[in-house]
Amino acid sequence: MTGFNCILTILIFLVPWVKPSPVQCSNTQTFCPSDGKCCHAKYSPTTFGCQLANQIPFVQQHKIRSGDYKDTFSAEPPHPTLSCCMPGPALEPSNTLPNTIILGDSVSIGYTGVVAKALKNKTLLQHSPYDVSDGGAGATSVGVACLDNFLRTQQQTIVKWDIIMFNFGLHDLDNNTASEETYRNQLLNITNRLLKTGAKLMFALTTPFMPLTTIGNTVVADLNHIATQIMTSKGIKILDLHKVVTDHCGKLYTTCDWCRKEPCSYHYNNLGYAALGEAVANAFKEILE
Repeated sequence: MTGFNCILTILIFLVPWVKPSPVQCSNTQTFCPSDGKCCHAKYSPTTFGCQLANQIPFVQQHKIRSGDYKDTFSAEPPHPTLSCCMPGPALEPSNTLPNTIILGDSVSIGYTGVVAKALKNKTLLQHSPYDVSDGGAGATSVGVACLDNFLRTQQQTIVKWDIIMFNFGLHDLDNNTASEETYRNQLLNITNRLLKTGAKLMFALTTPFMPLTTIGNTVVADLNHIATQIMTSKGIKILDLHKVVTDHCGKLYTTCDWCRKEPCSYHYNNLGYAALGEAVANAFKEILE
């Protein structure tokens, strides 16, 4: 075999192993997998997200959307869609510190900055998806469809995460039997996939949604019960952020000095996020140490 033919044979052998480059979304820092495509994501800071080639088209209905609470109390949480997956964490992983993420709803966005500041010399902590406004990871249906994208940085870097704290529930507020079974199955799907990452896991119970609780709807408690059953069966640490809030504000409340607005709904002001962030930071410290 001539030298040229030898080199050609080696190149032919190697070509199938060359990984295609991610696709850049316009001139932004958001990229999508080579077999996916860029799409408009309302809550993404770059306005872009990804449609994944292997995206699972789950659909989920919520009683909250049909007006099962007083409209004067609050608007429902905004719902990111599974048609366009939000980008993963904004920053590339650290080479010197443990890499950790908080994967969850808009409440978790509110306290992530507090946690990151408290742990700045112990870990590089980020939120996933990359969202600094609202929506976060959305419902479990979005989590199932978009988890692969949430676990990569927005530049599509695969990261070996050291700790992942996750939460789903605030966007799944429907406690009829079929919806609860959907929540259980989809949360189990997400949990099993996160276990395969090898990261240490922690689940944060969903914080209160008082517009429903004050009219006797126990959906948050019901979903937290389901989540507790799953996490306990898998040996995953549970952080009860629901209790952190109710210990301060009361089990039923329409006013509280932690609420962003009154009547209280589901978002918090700086005092509330500082308290939630402190609880989360302490939980992370226990695992890191």
